[in-house]
Amino acid sequence: MTDGQSSATGGGLAPEAAAAIDDYFARFQVEALAAGPDEWENAVADLKDHVRDRLAETAGTSEDAERVLSELGPPEALAAAYAEGLRSQEGPPGVSGRCLGVPYDMRTPSSERFASRWWNPLDRRILVPKALGVGWTVNLGALAVLTHLVLPDDEDVPFGAVPPRIVAATLVFPLVAFVAFTALAAESWSHLPAQVPTHWGISGEADGRGSRLSTLLFLSVMTAVPVALPAWVHLRRRPSLNRTGVSAMSLSLTTLALAVLVQTLFTLGGGVGLWPMWLGVVCSVGSSFVLLVCVSRIGRAAEQHRDLSGASTKGCARCMRT
Repeated sequence: MTDGQSSATGGGLAPEAAAAIDDYFARFQVEALAAGPDEWENAVADLKDHVRDRLAETAGTSEDAERVLSELGPPEALAAAYAEGLRSQEGPPGVSGRCLGVPYDMRTPSSERFASRWWNPLDRRILVPKALGVGWTVNLGALAVLTHLVLPDDEDVPFGAVPPRIVAATLVFPLVAFVAFTALAAESWSHLPAQVPTHWGISGEADGRGSRLSTLLFLSVMTAVPVALPAWVHLRRRPSLNRTGVSAMSLSLTTLALAVLVQTLFTLGGGVGLWPMWLGVVCSVGSSFVLLVCVSRIGRAAEQHRDLSGASTKGCARCMRT
């Protein structure tokens, strides 16, 4: 680590604090090189920025530096986790990459990959590669930063400080959408004709039809599977980001299926236009966006409360010693 890097890191800090930071990242660098990743320079720069931002709110003492660095964990463990993350992102050869500029990812899906694509405030790109399939999806975390609803570094770990009961409660929202779909489908089943609209043109007129049974069966699977998978992720006690992210994704898909059913009934009732479908698309994305933003703010508030409690406890301890 060069002298320039040291001074950049230690600007405004006590010499002991700057030395502790330099020592921490020197150990991280050695362990990262030993673990094999060749992109550790970016990781060091990002982590330094994070530490510097956290210490900007403190007096910059050695105790403050040690406290912030302890949140990152031992440099050896951090380097190992970073190397493992790079290897998991690479995936098996030939199943992820780009073709004619279009991204594709055919790796075995994981809740972590889905969640990180849906919510990553540190990534400024609004459109990011899909976690599974061809093309792009919306990074709602970047959208939240763009609309100034959250800051990129609001949370040390996304949703990491959110109370477990709040994380578990996120599964309630897709369940409510699933119940609404089931109730509407059951109530309208006996009134549906043998053939129902399945596709609409730009003008809003139905230009494709299918059987009542196959259409409702498809829509039922479209709601049941997205609810069952997040339930499995929650039961396995995956990290908070994974559970919250898949809950938001499930809410989006179940809301979209409900919108398709409403559009079908609207057309059968003599309605013209696609406004129920477009409204459903807006609600599909908007409901997930609001859910993730609210949970992120809860996590930020929990982190602030934890930091303030820790500072208060430390201050009381000093008073007792004096």
